[in-house]
Amino acid sequence: MSIRPMVSALTRHRASVVILVLEIALTFAVVSNAFALIMQRVARLQLRTGLDDGSHLVYVNTAGTDRPDVGAIYATILDALQRIPGVLSAAAVNTVPFGPREGTAGFDLDSAGTHFGRVADFYYGAPGYLHVMGVRLIAGREFDSSAYRGFKVMPPSGGVIISQKLATLLWPGRNALGRSIWLGKEHHYQIIGIAASVLRPDPGYAGIEDAYDSLFLPAELGAPQTGSYVLRTDPARRQAVLHAAYAAIQRIDPRLVVDRDSSGSITDLRRAFEKNNRIMIGLLGGVIVALMLVTGLGIMGLTGFWVQQRTRQIGVRRALGARRVDILRYFQTENLLLATAGIALGCAAAIGINVWLMAHYAVPRLPVMYLPLGALLLWGLGQLAVLGPALRAARVAPTVAMRAA
Repeated sequence: MSIRPMVSALTRHRASVVILVLEIALTFAVVSNAFALIMQRVARLQLRTGLDDGSHLVYVNTAGTDRPDVGAIYATILDALQRIPGVLSAAAVNTVPFGPREGTAGFDLDSAGTHFGRVADFYYGAPGYLHVMGVRLIAGREFDSSAYRGFKVMPPSGGVIISQKLATLLWPGRNALGRSIWLGKEHHYQIIGIAASVLRPDPGYAGIEDAYDSLFLPAELGAPQTGSYVLRTDPARRQAVLHAAYAAIQRIDPRLVVDRDSSGSITDLRRAFEKNNRIMIGLLGGVIVALMLVTGLGIMGLTGFWVQQRTRQIGVRRALGARRVDILRYFQTENLLLATAGIALGCAAAIGINVWLMAHYAVPRLPVMYLPLGALLLWGLGQLAVLGPALRAARVAPTVAMRAA
């Protein structure tokens, strides 16, 4: 089938052809990026904390205090929390997976700062916090009791435990034990242990490939952000333990502000995180469906209009020997040309939208695989939408040409 007659026929409807091609291009660009965003959200829903059993953990987040006897206050609170029925153990920490970001920092792999490592999240807490959280050490050793010291911003130089996935990213194929990282020129840490990969506090803050960029440091009770607590509990008593913890903290220090929005069981914190992702998946899915529906109806309407205008031409072709399948194939091929033009334009638009999203919303680069997938989807949509009008055109009888004459 020659393409030239089709192009010639389409040039008689320049305005509608341009509108349809632009509509397909816009749909392709938005759908490709929306699909990529949906898959990123789905991947985040599948993240695991890396803790031995997150269902046992309850987190209580406080705003901290600037009182000079802060260490004594935190110790009193910790003792009270450990006495709550249903609490198996407790420790002071800065945060937990799905909790607030309290230790995000970039680090270098050399003292001169010429070899940047990553932007990671540092967990730190008072003695026992690794065991309470359920961090599993797979190589090296834990912190000595003397390592738990006070500090102003970040723990002083010393040992650090690194998440296995982060160690693999930094030193692929090599042993991370004994290597060093620097936070500026003041903080130098040597890796003394490797832990099973633990999810960073806010996995939505970075890409999926960065979700396990976590390190662990020791901190003296009373250091900044150690006024938050993680409790290992009987899972059946988590809510009762949480409310008892609120009451205990308010009883000991009424001026200490408990952030209840970011407190709760790890399971509840995860559920809140997943809720936001599920809402976004639903919204993006709705956008995709709406755009596909509008585009499909646009293709169907314009093709139906063209069939009506070409009724006599179709009748002449039928009288000259064209079969019904030839008429059907003609309109399907014509639509394929229009869809291909729209997709080609949409590729540039999709990349442009992604670049804008990367610049303003830290969205990851659009994977190339979504472009051919989007193309297949739009080609399929076009063929499905044109099928009805094309079948109607194929049913035009040869006598129509004679009656029109």
